[in-house]
Amino acid sequence: MALIHISKGAMSADISTLGAELQSLKCDGKEYLWQGDPAFWNGRSPVLFPITGRVWNNIYRHGGKEYTLDIHGFARNMEFTPVECGEDSVVLGLRSTEETLESYPFPFMLFITYRLTDRELSVTWFVRNEGKDEMHFQIGAHPAFYIPDFDPNATVRGYFSFDSEETPSYLIPLEKGCVKPEETHAMVLDENGMLPITAHTFDIDTYVMDSRRIHSCTLHSADRVPYLTVKFDMPVLALWAPTNKRSDCPFVCIEPWCGSCDTVGYDGEFSGRRVMNSLASGEFFSNTYKICL
Repeated sequence: MALIHISKGAMSADISTLGAELQSLKCDGKEYLWQGDPAFWNGRSPVLFPITGRVWNNIYRHGGKEYTLDIHGFARNMEFTPVECGEDSVVLGLRSTEETLESYPFPFMLFITYRLTDRELSVTWFVRNEGKDEMHFQIGAHPAFYIPDFDPNATVRGYFSFDSEETPSYLIPLEKGCVKPEETHAMVLDENGMLPITAHTFDIDTYVMDSRRIHSCTLHSADRVPYLTVKFDMPVLALWAPTNKRSDCPFVCIEPWCGSCDTVGYDGEFSGRRVMNSLASGEFFSNTYKICL
């Protein structure tokens, strides 16, 4: 495992080769990324691949066989290889192995590019099908950010806002971390169209949101001052914080996904899961999200 440092003007970022995980994101010397205190959650910004969320009972089916995958897949626990390293950008790559093929029978190549510009970090995924058969996968982000000027004694610690004029809808992970698509909820926003962050906002665990009409999510301070914005063009946005473990949790996760949790009780083919991506042999997939400070 190695740590790769990139910088651009007032911006800097550190990326680990383990999981190609962002470890630090600073602007003018201020840290914006959660630093992984295990008392709350030891992650910082894991890459979710080849699934986002869970498959039912951690088991899925493909081509008449059963395979096992744990929550969010295996990429976050694997060593990536630096492919290109520059002053303000880095590209890391991960290729399928005999071990990954045992739990995920699709040869693949995954590249992740981190690039700094003026007060912005862009993260680009590039997935290529290296096999002869059609490949099915999901991919997602899981960055955690400090809540600005966090006060654990405040009734409202901060806010989320969205760029959609419509009230966002969401699903709740239920039994074994899976969802019931028919049980859609309308998000309860305040008079300013914002979602307050309180000690109980995440009592439901995770908001799995339909983001086809949402392309940005902004984190605000308790005074409603914009702090950072995550921009994306993906079908799902997840919001999460482990307040079920600690009510004084000082961070939140803003997670754009090209994927979703499995449906409760789903026992069909892997390709038929909710929000799947498919590639023919030799084809590639690419998507980008941005963290704007």
